[in-house]
Amino acid sequence: MTSFISSRPKLAGALCLITVGGTVLYLGKRRLNQLCPRLSVTDLPRSSACRKLVEEGESVNHTAWGMNKSTTLSSWSDAHNQTHWVTSFAALQTEIPISSLASYEKVITKNQTDPEKSDTLYLAQNLLAAFLNGRATGLEPRFLDKDVPPLSFTPGSHLFGQSTSMGAFLLGSWSSLKAISVQPDALPSTPLMPVSAFPSNSDTIDNQADAAGTVMYWMFPRGVVNSLDKAASYGLPWRAMDGGFQEYIVEKVSDETARVTYVMVECGNLYPSESSSKSARDYKKIPWLFYELHVLYAQILWYKMLRQLGVWS
Repeated sequence: MTSFISSRPKLAGALCLITVGGTVLYLGKRRLNQLCPRLSVTDLPRSSACRKLVEEGESVNHTAWGMNKSTTLSSWSDAHNQTHWVTSFAALQTEIPISSLASYEKVITKNQTDPEKSDTLYLAQNLLAAFLNGRATGLEPRFLDKDVPPLSFTPGSHLFGQSTSMGAFLLGSWSSLKAISVQPDALPSTPLMPVSAFPSNSDTIDNQADAAGTVMYWMFPRGVVNSLDKAASYGLPWRAMDGGFQEYIVEKVSDETARVTYVMVECGNLYPSESSSKSARDYKKIPWLFYELHVLYAQILWYKMLRQLGVWS
């Protein structure tokens, strides 16, 4: 071993770095899995808007990453035209003190009155604000965000990214005790509309549980999607996601404790080629490793959000 190190010092150094880096990554991922455990779609609250999205669609004989099934989704402009499917799903959950959410100072929009800080919808809005502020501490906003306005909870509000290419926008909010549901029809016309139709959760609101949530939609850059679609048409076994939806849920489990959940649903185009006849659906999706990296990134963002709330140092 000594002779190997002395004869090939650069290679030995590289192997040492790879070993140390792999160990750190493994331990970090293991720690995040403990702090931000995953859960299945059936473990989500009954009122969850993203649960309604996943369970309402037509089941297909193809599985999405993170689920043992998948469903098709309608076009945003035509509810009778099945154009997309759920390619991946992930949800993270933890319990935190309600006081950490109630005391968090989110941006108050000019049309908002002083809320009751124990109200679950207010807590859910604070959860989203803490998530966005945690994300803003990373490097990606410097490269991806452009002309992002102050936080607003009006449907269609620009939350991060760019308003005309790769961006995220508020779809709506819901509250079980207030009988408020996500109303996609209330979304104004914007340069980037959701990648697929999104059902209202009005018929699944459970007024026996004190829960609330906010939902955003986001779009992947069309240039990247089109490039991978072209490569896939020549045999590449994968495709990029077109976009998706994210939900931030707060459930009161006691007077002192809230269960907070981060839900991600990604969508792919069933007919990515404009010239293809709609007789054959395309169920290609991102590679498993990319999906796991996507979940890892989500766990990092969730950890940053919890630090924003002062839950973890």
